[in-house]
Amino acid sequence: MRVRKWRRLVTLRETILSVRHNWDGYREKIKTAKDNEVYKLVVEIFPEILSSSVKSGRSLIFKGSTGAGNITKAPWIATFDPAITKHATEGFYVVYLFSVDMQRLYLSLAFGTTQFGYFKLSERHRKLRESARHLQALLKYPRPVFLDALDLSAKKGDRLHADYEQSNIAAIEYDLNDLPGDGELIADYAYMLELYRHLVRHPLLPDLQQLFEAVVEPEQQTAPEVKPFAVREAIEKRKGAGGKRDTRRSKVSKKVGDRGEDIVFNYEREKLASWGLDVNEVRWLAREGETPGWDITSMNQAGEKIFIEVKSSVGSAVSGLIVTANEWQAAVKYGASYHVYVVTNAMHGKATIEIIQDPAKLVEAGHVTISEAAWALSLYPATVIPKVSDVELIEER
Repeated sequence: MRVRKWRRLVTLRETILSVRHNWDGYREKIKTAKDNEVYKLVVEIFPEILSSSVKSGRSLIFKGSTGAGNITKAPWIATFDPAITKHATEGFYVVYLFSVDMQRLYLSLAFGTTQFGYFKLSERHRKLRESARHLQALLKYPRPVFLDALDLSAKKGDRLHADYEQSNIAAIEYDLNDLPGDGELIADYAYMLELYRHLVRHPLLPDLQQLFEAVVEPEQQTAPEVKPFAVREAIEKRKGAGGKRDTRRSKVSKKVGDRGEDIVFNYEREKLASWGLDVNEVRWLAREGETPGWDITSMNQAGEKIFIEVKSSVGSAVSGLIVTANEWQAAVKYGASYHVYVVTNAMHGKATIEIIQDPAKLVEAGHVTISEAAWALSLYPATVIPKVSDVELIEER
């Protein structure tokens, strides 16, 4: 039966209850089954009903899932603002979450939990709630909502749903044995979309990486592992793959950046000491407020100056870096004396430093690739330097 015919016959309430009543039988199949009624309800019908309830002019993505490959413990149906995210592992979104025992349903404003896998279980849940509370403080609630961790009846082995419980920002809870009518359900959905709209438009909203980094605390530092840059193998485009997935690049938090620079600063001082050179030749320029195009000035074994730009990540690997125009100009100017130190696992006790010497030469040789991530557009001709009075006049208009 085609989706359009089903759409005329079912309401949101009927869809929710049909999923609930037939879920256990569907789960017995182990693997997702696209021809199954429950799959079609979750993946096709439920999102279509939500889409039809939204006023025109809203650009949203509606997606339901019963699992990828294996059937998940309980289904979810999410609404994404594509300017923020298109995936349940990233960003912020509105999502219907069924409890594992199919007794409750939550309509939740939530955030992706993937980055928080960095933490061990007990600490991860504490950090998720800490992050949720930070986001809750950005919102006002015209009507009561559920602000605590959800109860999805997640057991010890239900890691995904246990994390979903903790990533709730605000929710409406339903008893599936006493589900309200369609009018109330649709009104609730419209209300949560309005909260979502206010959240994603808030001027102080952090992106998910910033939110995660804000709750990461550095472990006691030991000597880092240091290795030279290894040329990567080219990544082949998969056959039949479409356009590349959108990437939201965010500047690393100051806390993580400072941690990485501290690791490199201490490493360089110890290195010079082992060579019998003056450790005071190592200068942490970024800490002193200087921005010549690198963060730290040090020396090589011959006593020649080298210039080090530090890039830091809490993760164990990076596939690309953001380089400013100032940094790239310095890289081109100083050639073999210019180094990029990539610090991974920056907040762990033992970080890794990968040293990239002369990145400009590596680009020229085709070993790495550089492309324009953004352009700075001045609103004045190159020969015009605005006076303060001119700027004030423009602002007063």
